[in-house]
Amino acid sequence: MRDFSVLSDVEFEELVGDLLAAENLVHVERFSPGADGGIDLRWQDDGISVAQCKHYKNSTFSQLLASARKEIPKVERINPGRYYFATSFDLSVAQKGKIYDLFAFWMRGPSDVLGFRDIDALLTRHSSVERRHPKLWVTTGMELFWHLHSDIANRADALKSRIDKMIPRHVVHPAYEQARELLAQNNVCLVSGPPGIGKTTLAQMLLAENITAGYEPIEVSSDISEAWTALSRQTKQIFLYDDFLGQISFSERLSKNEDKRISDLIERISGSPEKKLVMTTREYILRDAKQAYEKLDELDKRYQFVLEIGSYRRSDRARILYNHLWNSDVTVECLREIARGGYKKIVDHPAYSPRVIEYCTGTGFDTHSSGYPQRFKETLDNPEKMWRIAFEKHLTPEQRYLTIALSTLPPGVEINKLQDAHRELAMRMGVTSTETSFRECLEVLEGTFIEIEKGDSNTTVRHSNPSVREFTLHRIAADGEILKGIIESAQFFEQITRLYDHGAGDIFRRGGNATLKAALRRNKDAFVTAMHRTHDSDSPERNKAWFSGGKVIRETKGAVETRAHFWFRVSSEFDINARQLKSISSRLASYWDGGRGSKEDAERVFDMISTHWASEDFIDELHDAYHGWLGSTLEDQDDWRRYIEHLSGYCDMNYDSDKTLAANFESYALSDLDRYEAHELDLDDMESMADAFGLVNLSQKIAEAKEDGEREPDYDSYERSEVPFDNDPGSDEYMESLFGRLDE
Repeated sequence: MRDFSVLSDVEFEELVGDLLAAENLVHVERFSPGADGGIDLRWQDDGISVAQCKHYKNSTFSQLLASARKEIPKVERINPGRYYFATSFDLSVAQKGKIYDLFAFWMRGPSDVLGFRDIDALLTRHSSVERRHPKLWVTTGMELFWHLHSDIANRADALKSRIDKMIPRHVVHPAYEQARELLAQNNVCLVSGPPGIGKTTLAQMLLAENITAGYEPIEVSSDISEAWTALSRQTKQIFLYDDFLGQISFSERLSKNEDKRISDLIERISGSPEKKLVMTTREYILRDAKQAYEKLDELDKRYQFVLEIGSYRRSDRARILYNHLWNSDVTVECLREIARGGYKKIVDHPAYSPRVIEYCTGTGFDTHSSGYPQRFKETLDNPEKMWRIAFEKHLTPEQRYLTIALSTLPPGVEINKLQDAHRELAMRMGVTSTETSFRECLEVLEGTFIEIEKGDSNTTVRHSNPSVREFTLHRIAADGEILKGIIESAQFFEQITRLYDHGAGDIFRRGGNATLKAALRRNKDAFVTAMHRTHDSDSPERNKAWFSGGKVIRETKGAVETRAHFWFRVSSEFDINARQLKSISSRLASYWDGGRGSKEDAERVFDMISTHWASEDFIDELHDAYHGWLGSTLEDQDDWRRYIEHLSGYCDMNYDSDKTLAANFESYALSDLDRYEAHELDLDDMESMADAFGLVNLSQKIAEAKEDGEREPDYDSYERSEVPFDNDPGSDEYMESLFGRLDE
């Protein structure tokens, strides 16, 4: 059975119109929604036939019957040759008979009363109609998928919950259709646009659609290595990488070679019909990334999968607002204010944003008092206001400190790590936090400032969207006492680094927050003390598991390297001396001697330390550990590339003379060529390494594999996909009639 609750009344009416047109092989006219004089649908069939649609949420049959009686005078005035009454209510035989009795003069029988099961049967008979209403068939298909794959449903419970919440409010608009085409053509779609435009919603809808086609959803939350780890050749998979370049700035997410690994994954997935990849990013972050990284710039030139969302058509803005109102608890009084012209202040506002629409129709906003449209407009005038007013007037100090502590932690932090950071900050600020009060804070903040996601093994918390995080970070910058409290109460090294990065700005041209930057310098001693105190703390990043030396390692991969990198990065600014830096380097060397760590991050930190002014006394120790680790763990192509670059760069070694090393590489490369398809390998990189080793026969085999699997992009026909803004049906009459429904 389908779930018609995901449709608004307007969408339900459109569905019924399409079904009646298909069933009767006629053209069905649809009238502007709103005051309709008793006609929702009309067509010519041995005279004039009309239909009235009633789609009520959580209504009783008594309410439906009372509404039907009100239609009798309208039908008498029209006096059609035939009349249909369609409702999403699941009617019994007796209930259908009662409605038929009201309109028997204009009906051929009770079958002209269409209830839930009748409409469901029509959809089964006319599958082409259902395909034109993706919200409906996507919901049905997802439920079937989750039912058949309960193990996946359990793992993806948080993602499933977010999609279920999103679908009823979603509006199918041109950007969605274009995104579907890009994903179908390339297996990859990158949605780019300004903050709050609805990138995540669009990406989730694409994910939902492919789940119905049997693709297992994989949500990438930290870095692209998660996708590589989950990649399975035997399974249909779709990957979602939301904010893949960071939520606020590019520098917070992309590590060394991350651009190459993303590019390699796109290369792999674009050639595999069993795989899909959906990514989102803010347009200015993508622009910065392309300027700095050749591989990311190449993404935009080589592949045709970037979709830029700039704004919405007027009718789409209206429908987004309407769907949110339809699925909200906004009072009748406030809805009437919207219907009687209040919508104009919102739909036509230059700062219109689906994110603000969601907030102003949610539980954290006053949706009960008179003056609702004006409050809505004032929030659009100053989007920060939606968080500032709620933060200052509606939250207790303990709740505010929880929101602030969360902004210093990674997105999607485990609840116990958040509780540790929150408890210490609250205590430092003179507020006692208990287990009970912490849980109460979570209950109050959920749905407005935060989202809580329950997984199989842990529960994670994140801000409801990036704008909340931005607001709280700016709040920290403006309040020296809170900043000092965070520094002195920090439980994790990453809290310190995130504060610094927000103040320093991107590694590109963005200036960061000058106020915060200056405040951190004034607290220099406390800042460095906190670095020492938290250096060996647990990481708030999610733990991952990977194989090393035949055993499973469970820890936050890359945390040790990232922390060491930060010490050297800020050493001059915070007067960190050579003795302290030597200690950090020695600890890092011991870690690598044990064959542990993240090679991607290790490459970055070794490059920094080897060129640092203070490294002369300790670089040899670090090099020996790094060199030995790389040479003893040559397991994949990245390992080989990294080792060869190290030998030729730092060691200045003529490695093509090492016959044993060359033979080992040849054996590895031939094995990969036998095991994988051409599109699954970075053949250019492999060929360059074969040439460097002087392996002529291997280079020839690689060249042949490239020729067999070559897939050249069409550079000449490349044109950026953009959402068209013309041919918009959003006339004043359309707006008035649409929102007029809210006044009925």
